[in-house]
Amino acid sequence: MNTLPRTTFPPSPLPSLRLSASGLFLLALLLISLVDGFWPPPAPIAVPAWERKPVLEYLLLTPSIARDLEAAAVLTPAQLRLVQRIAALEAAQLRRLEQDSLPVVLDSQLTLEQKRAAIQRMGYNQQVAAITNASSEALALLLDPASLTRLSSWASQRWEQEVVTHGIASFSIPRAERSYKIFATRYDSGGRYAVALPDKCLKFANAGIHVCDSDGYQVNQGYMVIISYDSSVGAEVWESGPWNVDDNYWAGLSDPQPRRMFADLPLGMPEAQAAYFDGYNGGVDQFGREVVAPFGIDLARQVSIDIGLQPGNNDWITVSYMWTDGWGKKPAGGQGQEATSAPVTPLPPPAQTSTPNPDGSLVHEVQNGQALWSIAAIYGVTLEEIYQLNNLNESSFIHPGDLLVIHAAPPSPTPTLTNTPSPTLPPTPTRAPFTRTPLPVTPSPTLTPSPSPVTAGPGLDPVLLLLIGGGALGLGLLLVGTRFRRKE
Repeated sequence: MNTLPRTTFPPSPLPSLRLSASGLFLLALLLISLVDGFWPPPAPIAVPAWERKPVLEYLLLTPSIARDLEAAAVLTPAQLRLVQRIAALEAAQLRRLEQDSLPVVLDSQLTLEQKRAAIQRMGYNQQVAAITNASSEALALLLDPASLTRLSSWASQRWEQEVVTHGIASFSIPRAERSYKIFATRYDSGGRYAVALPDKCLKFANAGIHVCDSDGYQVNQGYMVIISYDSSVGAEVWESGPWNVDDNYWAGLSDPQPRRMFADLPLGMPEAQAAYFDGYNGGVDQFGREVVAPFGIDLARQVSIDIGLQPGNNDWITVSYMWTDGWGKKPAGGQGQEATSAPVTPLPPPAQTSTPNPDGSLVHEVQNGQALWSIAAIYGVTLEEIYQLNNLNESSFIHPGDLLVIHAAPPSPTPTLTNTPSPTLPPTPTRAPFTRTPLPVTPSPTLTPSPSPVTAGPGLDPVLLLLIGGGALGLGLLLVGTRFRRKE
């Protein structure tokens, strides 16, 4: 067997080191600590803004922001059009999800807590997350890594800028005027030249419904706003939304129409805006739905066109709430406390009561400015009695001109005609036509009932009856004789 020559090494000048397992572990820790001092730790991978919140529509389709993105040359024109299509698809899916939730939100038979529970059961917020995740995967698939990184960096920086500009911190300075920058979208108004605000009381009051009388609203006041973008127009409020229906964000607690919900927010800030930018209220609206856009006003199509905001575009506009003129302002002279917040309400007309009907019932015609509780107070009855007599409930609306039963007619004590004949009726039928003709008519023998044709009348002669009987007897004997003759 061939063997390789053994190679010998000269002895090392350093002493031999024999380390145990614990010593090796300590040496590894020492080396890691030394290396950690020379090289910085790897930067954490930033999560794109569109994965944390639905921001694609807001950042890519808002005209004022999209122009900045285009000017920054983050993407090529073709790539920009591509990502805007993805944003539009995401927005359409989120709108469809919101429409699916409206039967729950608008159900007047459910309480607010029941609506929130129903929204949770339908998995509303989980579906929002699924939609945004699908958009993120589409962007990663259709953009190259370098373009995706540039877009993610720009979106994160711009989002932080938007939070500073439109978040709660931007409202730290009190504003005396009732005119604010609000993010606007559109709704189907059915052709009406109008807007929608997240306050159902404005809608009801403009429609002449007295639901919010106790909250300082007056019916038929024509509550309207002046809105400005490229130009300015005025429009009345005829619908409630978006997102909330009890968020009169232009009012404070001491105003004539106090803010009913989210009163800890700055004056003039919609709850949806705070939820979207700051995660206020957990990022959801009053019904528990995740807010996917900071909408604070809805515009009819023609209203949007007239101010220069083309259909399909959402953007920040200036909104002035005309009915707030004078709210919170100091009285003349410039000293003293703010002006009282009591609304200037015209004196109502004197209460007019109705006169009972002949049958004892009492019906009231609803007048302008009257509510069910005030009508009950006028007549000294309870609301429950009015509800029961008119098939109403706490959610029912009344309008001027409606008729309300206040007292029902008492049961009639007089017997009906079916039990007791009226003394004015004739004792005999009046069907006989004989009394209606001027000519005398002799009763026909065939119309006179007779039990037997041989019954003698009171005017027949007995002699005549004897002759008739004898003739009949002779005729019978003749017939008998003839029969016997034939037999012979």
